[in-house]
Amino acid sequence: MLRLIIKVLKALNSNEAPWQISLGIIFGSILGLTPFLSLHNLVIVFLALVINLNISMLIVSCGVFSLIAYALDPLFHQLGFAVLTSPGLEGFWTQFFSCPISLLANLNNTIVMGSLISTLAAAIPLFFLFNILVVKYRDVYNAFIGKFPMLKFLKVLDLYGKHS
Repeated sequence: MLRLIIKVLKALNSNEAPWQISLGIIFGSILGLTPFLSLHNLVIVFLALVINLNISMLIVSCGVFSLIAYALDPLFHQLGFAVLTSPGLEGFWTQFFSCPISLLANLNNTIVMGSLISTLAAAIPLFFLFNILVVKYRDVYNAFIGKFPMLKFLKVLDLYGKHS
């Protein structure tokens, strides 16, 4: 547990751009909130390896959001059921699920469909929110460190680097 906290603090205090940390959190939230054995998660992992984002934050946020997912599964089920049984989309789903690759995506599962729609809808606003929070954290953290000589000394020693 302590190593995870150190990894998060190390990522927040690193020289990486805030968007890299925020994107790691967003990708981790998609992986954590949706059922893991889905085709879209394979795409997310591939993109995470191609795009320059913070992998530590992806792993930590995936774990955190996986815990939250169990509480949200009933809501995901309701949303997925409403989308999949909508009379206006019946023709679309018939055509979509007649393609073999769409069956591999497992989008006919109500929880997969509901959680994917929810996470994709929340991804852009959360990206900007996490960007703002990372910048605010860095401003407050650096100002706090600057006030105390002992904390400056600890920052110079780079204690975070010794534990990871």
